[in-house]
Amino acid sequence: MDAQIRRDLFLKVTFYYATVCLALVGIAMFHPEFLKVMPFGGLDHWENAPGDPGPVINLDELKFYHRPMHLFDDSMNILTGLLGVLIIMVPVRWIYVGLNDGRAANPGVGAGLFVLPMVVTAIIDIVQFSLALAFALAGVFAGVRYRTTLKNLADAFFTFVAIAVGLAAGTRSLGIGLTLAIFFSYAVLLHPPVERAED
Repeated sequence: MDAQIRRDLFLKVTFYYATVCLALVGIAMFHPEFLKVMPFGGLDHWENAPGDPGPVINLDELKFYHRPMHLFDDSMNILTGLLGVLIIMVPVRWIYVGLNDGRAANPGVGAGLFVLPMVVTAIIDIVQFSLALAFALAGVFAGVRYRTTLKNLADAFFTFVAIAVGLAAGTRSLGIGLTLAIFFSYAVLLHPPVERAED
């Protein structure tokens, strides 16, 4: 990556994430009521929800436990989770494109930096406390054949970050995803991956 491009990206990413963090602080200070529908705080807020079975004693209780449905809250949770994923992944996409002189070296990875974390977020939100759904989902994905191959380690790094951010959003721990994206962005900018070899 060219030094000038890296410097410009560094400033751009810093300004972007600083704006996001200030916006979150502003929401927490002036509109704390919005925090209950934002993907922060983990799954602990459901521990004492009505219908919570308490400590799971045996497998049957786990298999047949269903969290009570709250249409508005669930809709807002998934909506804010997906929006949060998009907001967090924008600078990561900038850096991926910047590593390759303004174009995505692997279009599948470039598009996946937005699509993959959203899909993971939705999957985690669907499965959540259902052991049966988790096993069914594993069977479905076992039958899927992926045709996009990762040609180098750098693409794998970006893909894993996308998955991790999606997992964080799906478990209402987007603060972890935000922190990961910030540290990952600066790590790549300070120590860019080696230039890819010509095929």
